[in-house]
Amino acid sequence: MASRTRSCTRCLASLVLPFLFFTSLLYLSTRQPVLDIAVREEAAGGRMRLIVDRAAAAVEANATVTITTDAVAQASGSSAVATEDGDGSFLTDAPPASGDANVTRDKVQVSVSDVAAVATEDGDAKVVTDAPPASGAAAGDEVRTDELRASDDAATAGSSANVDDDAVVFDFRPYVLVYKSGRVHRFHGTETVPPGVDALTGVASKDVAFGTDTGVSARLYLPPKSRRGEKKKKKLPVLLYFHGGAFVIESPSSPLYHAFLNILVHKAGAVAVSVNYRLAPEHPLPAAYDDAWAALQWTVSSCLSGPEPWLADHGDATRIFLAGDSAGGNIAHNLAVRAGARRPLPGGAAIAGVALLNPYFWGKEPVGAEPGERWARDGLEQTWALVCGGRFGIDDPHVNPLAAPGAWRAMAGERVLVTIAGRDNFRDRAAAYAEGLRRSGWRGEVETYVTEGEVHVHFVGNPRSEKAERETDKVAEFIAGGGRG
Repeated sequence: MASRTRSCTRCLASLVLPFLFFTSLLYLSTRQPVLDIAVREEAAGGRMRLIVDRAAAAVEANATVTITTDAVAQASGSSAVATEDGDGSFLTDAPPASGDANVTRDKVQVSVSDVAAVATEDGDAKVVTDAPPASGAAAGDEVRTDELRASDDAATAGSSANVDDDAVVFDFRPYVLVYKSGRVHRFHGTETVPPGVDALTGVASKDVAFGTDTGVSARLYLPPKSRRGEKKKKKLPVLLYFHGGAFVIESPSSPLYHAFLNILVHKAGAVAVSVNYRLAPEHPLPAAYDDAWAALQWTVSSCLSGPEPWLADHGDATRIFLAGDSAGGNIAHNLAVRAGARRPLPGGAAIAGVALLNPYFWGKEPVGAEPGERWARDGLEQTWALVCGGRFGIDDPHVNPLAAPGAWRAMAGERVLVTIAGRDNFRDRAAAYAEGLRRSGWRGEVETYVTEGEVHVHFVGNPRSEKAERETDKVAEFIAGGGRG
């Protein structure tokens, strides 16, 4: 009976969540006026100003969001993109209390009027959120939205300052809310797990820091001796991995990503560096791209001469693989382009391959079966503007490589693997990316792997499913074989 109930719940979710995804984009498109986001550099060192304008007479123009470049602790969690509890009833996302663990207050200074934009990355995925209900209900209790609104109204009545602080600057549910007070609330992804030896795979892990100026760190993974090959001193391929999460959530210490890396490292027999890059909106792009470059340099240096012993003893600097899922796939692609333009890597180090797992790419005009409605495309365009602070347009090569295929010709790596999920909103653009790379004149080989009937980044959310196991096996084979498929 319980199994039948869960099956019915999953079926209902598969029907409801896509509807909610497009409804949210419709709401964004009809909420006038549209946001205009741009970046201005101030004279004061280390500060950028994010300008958020609304073309409405009733709203103050040229309101600003000031973003500092201080280091910020990374959030972690799942990469799915819909708020749903385990029983299928939807949880609310009322404004959190200032002391909430999901909230950062001191990194984003906001001075804007009440503007909101709603968009999601993939309406099919499912996630359990940990946003605490504002009404004081116990965890797991159902809380009605009207009750939360009443509670919020009562809590802020008589205090205009509190009401002003709780004004939403940008609504990027189910990922984050940005408030006028400077709070950034992450609805999920704040849970972490410590490193250690994984009981199921025998993979060991530890955390290291290498970004003295930015606070960037990584979680390292070392396979058990049984997976290191027959030769005692054999060097292992090195996997430089970037997690997904729309650039705004997740970290290597997320329970989901930690479990996924343990599985992948065990299958591939590789030593891995899972990068804890800085997150938007506190650190808009290109912060994550710069962190990826710093991670590559540190990894190469450690493989060649230390100081990190796991990489110095076991890492083969001539077999470095860049990989990532969703936003992490975007980061891996951009890192490969950057590395190719700055050849060669020191000490004979080389990028052997690049694995893009359900990568996050988009553009102004639809590709294949992507939704062509303007309201749908504008929603993702505005959320991209949020994560990059308005620096890059939606057709910039950072997010739309198809707009500048000439940049691919020098891309690092001898082979590229692109994985595609059949029910992923990004599937057709990922396929077009692979085909475009083949035709670009790039010297390497391109391979695609399609998993039909699955949602975006399904292998992270459910890594032990049959389809996820097969896809992870493919990625592991790609790495273990030196990028030779």
